[in-house]
Amino acid sequence: MRSFSAMGTDVRVIAGRDAAHVTAQVKRTFADTEQRFSRFLPDSELSRLNRATEPAEVSEELFDALWRARAYLELTEGVFDPAVGAAMHELGYDRTFAPGALDRPRRGAPARRASMLEVTLDPVRRTVERPPHVLLDLGGMMKGRTVDRAARHLAGHGVVDAGGDARLVGDGRSPWRVEVEDPRDPRRTVASMWVEDGAVATSAANRRRWRVGSGWAHHLVDPRTGEQAESDLLQATVLAPSAELADVLAKTVFVLGSRQARAALARWDRVGAVLVSRTGRVSVIGELAIEEVRSVG
Repeated sequence: MRSFSAMGTDVRVIAGRDAAHVTAQVKRTFADTEQRFSRFLPDSELSRLNRATEPAEVSEELFDALWRARAYLELTEGVFDPAVGAAMHELGYDRTFAPGALDRPRRGAPARRASMLEVTLDPVRRTVERPPHVLLDLGGMMKGRTVDRAARHLAGHGVVDAGGDARLVGDGRSPWRVEVEDPRDPRRTVASMWVEDGAVATSAANRRRWRVGSGWAHHLVDPRTGEQAESDLLQATVLAPSAELADVLAKTVFVLGSRQARAALARWDRVGAVLVSRTGRVSVIGELAIEEVRSVG
């Protein structure tokens, strides 16, 4: 196994052969994504788009990501929406995350509600036009999307794992064992499952949080309110055919909460989830190859 840091997390690569070469390609893929899609790099393509005051022609890569993001908005009925950039900024997530780096005595004024539906995407001219109050943040899908792109470099059996967003490529003989972390105690796991070929992603409010006054803020925003999600879940782990879809659905399920999670995931084929509620209850949705479910610490 080889590892490096990118997109504010640790990226691990397991490759059956040519591990050094594969890891170099994976690292380059993550670097390219950050340079184009980072909300924090002032010279990234996304940052330039968020500063644009008129329709802007963008790269094919950015346009395709925005087009897919709008499709996810419609498929999740607005629960996934990348037009949360201003809300994230006002909550304090205005720079690359590091423990303590985002702490502040008070939060900013609530941001004006925004929606990706207010953004005009012209596929003929490949231009994007956004109102001034709409700031785009593709972080809710780009880590998973990048994992999928990076995994194409694997020569057969292998894994690309970016802080829990992982694409696992099987060989038909040896499935991968995936451990679902206990959100209250990272030394423990709450479930073990076998994955032959697929992807997994986890959303939890304890992963990226910071002090705001005497309370806490976290990075999972409910686009319907423009505020951080008030979920009855501690954590949502989703298994899906791609890391991009798992990434999107993990956030969607977390925002929706346990009561609506099953119906939301039922719309998708070959998708399942392990949910941990605030009461400590662990529930499994879908036909997952679960070996064991353990109580929350």
